[in-house]
Amino acid sequence: MPGVRPILRHLRSWKWKGLSGRFREERGSALVLVMFIVLLLTILGLSVLTAAVGGAQRTETRKNDVQSLHLAEKTLDEAVAYITASLNSKVKDSVDMSQAEVDAEIDMFLKSLKGSIDDPDQSVKSSALFASTDLQQAGGERAVGTIIDVVPHTTKQGDSVSYTLTLTAQAEVNGVIRKLTQNVVIDTYPDFLKYTLGSEGNLTINGSPYIKGNIYAGNTLTISDTARYIYNNDRAYISEPFELVGEAHVQALDKLVYMKGNQKFTGNAVSEKVIPAANVKIKNHRSFVEVNVKSSFIDKVEEAIGSGASRQRIQENIDNGTLAGYLTSSYKAIFDNPGVLPPKPDPADTSDAGKELIAKYDDIKNRLTAPTRSVVYKGDLTLDGTELTGINYTNKGGDGSSTDPHYWYIVDGNLTIDNEGGPNSVKVRANILVTGKVEIRGEVEFDSTIYVLKDSTKDIEDFTTIVEDASIKGLNNKELVLISQGQILINRLAAFDNNEPKPLAAFFYTDSDAKLYGVGSIFSLSGGFFAKGDLTINAVRGIATGNNLGINIQSNNLIRFKAIYNDQIFTDQKAGLPRVKAINIRVEELKLE
Repeated sequence: MPGVRPILRHLRSWKWKGLSGRFREERGSALVLVMFIVLLLTILGLSVLTAAVGGAQRTETRKNDVQSLHLAEKTLDEAVAYITASLNSKVKDSVDMSQAEVDAEIDMFLKSLKGSIDDPDQSVKSSALFASTDLQQAGGERAVGTIIDVVPHTTKQGDSVSYTLTLTAQAEVNGVIRKLTQNVVIDTYPDFLKYTLGSEGNLTINGSPYIKGNIYAGNTLTISDTARYIYNNDRAYISEPFELVGEAHVQALDKLVYMKGNQKFTGNAVSEKVIPAANVKIKNHRSFVEVNVKSSFIDKVEEAIGSGASRQRIQENIDNGTLAGYLTSSYKAIFDNPGVLPPKPDPADTSDAGKELIAKYDDIKNRLTAPTRSVVYKGDLTLDGTELTGINYTNKGGDGSSTDPHYWYIVDGNLTIDNEGGPNSVKVRANILVTGKVEIRGEVEFDSTIYVLKDSTKDIEDFTTIVEDASIKGLNNKELVLISQGQILINRLAAFDNNEPKPLAAFFYTDSDAKLYGVGSIFSLSGGFFAKGDLTINAVRGIATGNNLGINIQSNNLIRFKAIYNDQIFTDQKAGLPRVKAINIRVEELKLE
């Protein structure tokens, strides 16, 4: 059919034209795709760049934040160092001042720090807290840390014995500002007075005592459920529970040990067994404010003499055994020297010679038992509850200003208070210095601080201070503070008695080791006991009876060893307490504002 071929050619031409047009229509899509991909990559690049820049900025900000915190902390450290140095200087110069005047000086200094922050241009600026840190940064800017607030206030512990400062430091690094606050606690008493039981060495507590107050171990604190004692032979008795109502201050967690039978637990495991973790505190012994008994003894002789005292001469005469002669010859106007009490005259002798003997006897007795100024006694003195019924100062002195005399009763020899079987208590209201040994027996009432200078060997039988079959009560609700250079023996208190006695109203300190028992005896203490050496406690609970075979213990709730802290010693005995040559300063945790 001749007409068909042209038509086919037309159709083919139309199809190719259609395809060609479609290709022309889709030719721009590649450009759009390329542009979309470029845009996507650009966005991704910008996102990466933004993230990188933002990360760098955050890193810089974080670096500035950390640096400002460190700078604020460094400023607080400098403030504490300045306060410590300033107060130590004041304490060092306060030998002739009373404790009340030292406290007033500290209080005035701390309040001046607050004033300097409020008004930097005021006249007391020389006493201000100038603690700031100024550092040069890499870019040339200055990074500055300053103390912006000081809040002083008094912490009461009996009397005003400590002060707390709240310091606030602010630091700025490249516009980033941070503030830190820290409490600083300050006092001038040695640390041992703040604990119910403690040792600068090892503190070992065996068995089941009851302790109310804080305890301290300068090396290792070991707690065991097995009490050990000697009665005819060596004995051991398992007794629980260990009770501590207070904190345990240790050097580190690995220095805290608990022995249950043959099982040994340390660190946090001890907290699960006997002491809650919140009651375990770390106190580094390097910050422990110690006391030296001999140095404190000399301090008190200086106080008794007053101005013009020669510390070197005092020490020389103590070492030579001539203290009484030196004081009575050089300071006759200050010290009374009653002499030795003669035998009691016959009251029926009414002759002139007899009356003279009675008058002399009464005079010496009155000067020994009711002194009106500092006393020096050469030789061994015995308060027997019959002839010498005690020592009673109407005013012990030393509680007020430096013009208030510091009366001390100095025994250049041994002091024995032996009132066993006496109908009345021996009453002692005096601060006493003893160059020899001290023995206390029977019922005695104390309002007294006693220093016992005689040293002792490590021989277990050689004791500087012996408290035996004694009942120590507080006179007028006060107490005894006894500070002994040598070993202390506290023995046979309520032996095999199963009725709880009244506690000993006393605080004991020894420069040596010590062991205390609440097994056959009942040891009850209202005060504290601290040893510079090792202190070991052995205690059980129950009824105790003794026989030839040993001690028989029937377990019940009777506590045979109880020690409860008494913070009133700071008020009651502040004139007699040992002074330290440096302040005790404790910094608490940092707080971020």
